Amino acid sequence: MLVDFNTTDDQSRIWIYAADQKLTNEQENYILKSISDHLQNWESHKVPLTAGVTILEHHFIIIALDETKNGASGCSIDTLQNKIQNLEKELSISLLNRLNIFCRINDTIKCIPTTKLADNANKETLFYDLTIQKKNELSNWLKPIEEGWCATIIL
Repeated sequence: MLVDFNTTDDQSRIWIYAADQKLTNEQENYILKSISDHLQNWESHKVPLTAGVTILEHHFIIIALDETKNGASGCSIDTLQNKIQNLEKELSISLLNRLNIFCRINDTIKCIPTTKLADNANKETLFYDLTIQKKNELSNWLKPIEEGWCATIIL
C-alpha cells in the first residue's frame, strides 16, 4: 500500500538508491510514478506492505517500509530490486553501484568512485552515508568522512 513518504513511521526500514548523475525533473517524475505504482501493490506473502518513496537532492531515491504493520520478505525485496534494475535500463542511469561515494564538495553533490576518494576528498569532506537503515537516520546521513564507514579509505 502506497503512503506519503513523510507519514511513514520514523523507525521505517529504508532503501537508498543513488544516481551517479543529477536527475532531471522528467527522470524524477518517471521514477516516482514507476516506484509508486510498484509500492501500491507491494506485498509480502500476499499481505500488503505499507511504503512510501521520495527523491532527495536530485540524486537519492529513498523507499521507506513501515515494518510496524508488516515486514518485507526476501521475495518482496527482490521485486523492489528488479524494479530498480528496470529503471536503470529504461533511463540509462546507474542506481546500484555501491562502489561510488557521494560527497558534498563546494555545495555540489559529487559521485566519486571509491578508488578515487583519497584524490578528491579529505577526512572533513561531508559524505552521504547510504548504509543507514532507518528513516530517522536521514537527519544525520550527511557527515564527515572521518565519522563514516569510508574513513579507512582516506585516512
